[in-house]
Amino acid sequence: MSENIQHGAVAGTDDANLRAQIEEVARCQDELVAELVGLGATMSAAMDALPGFVPYGHAFGVVIEGLNASAGHFDPAYIRQLTEAVRARSEHVSDHRGVPQGKVVDVRSALGSQDRLAAMRAQLLVSLQGIAPHAMRAMELGVMSDDVDVVLARGLAALGNGEAGASELHAALAATSEAARIALTM
Repeated sequence: MSENIQHGAVAGTDDANLRAQIEEVARCQDELVAELVGLGATMSAAMDALPGFVPYGHAFGVVIEGLNASAGHFDPAYIRQLTEAVRARSEHVSDHRGVPQGKVVDVRSALGSQDRLAAMRAQLLVSLQGIAPHAMRAMELGVMSDDVDVVLARGLAALGNGEAGASELHAALAATSEAARIALTM
């Protein structure tokens, strides 16, 4: 593999319809992530309000399916439907647990910064999205892990916490690394 490999120029599509579809999917995925951040904050607040409480599996199923779709699904109608389900689940948890509903946060807009925290947030989002397909496969086989589920919810909450500093984001990343190991073995 010591040969020099030369690549040609990379060009984007000049098909306006395809470009519009790609941009629509990206907007839908961004909205889905924003709602997932709100759900993660709502679920985290519920867990904090009642130590030892972990929401039941359906709530985490919505988180897992949403994270999976936020990086790997390309049908805007499906993504919009899932975004509504995430919003409804956040409202449900808030109403039934008496905690405030988590704030919906446009995560991607905050990633444009060149600072270290933006890089940590980007890594956290990609890590959470990377766990999702493995957790989804396990869930479809009837296997779930409270440890993985809690890390996903708390990681999403950390993404939306504008007050989170490097130490909090580092802790979320460390927890996500362990959750990834678990998800890969489920």
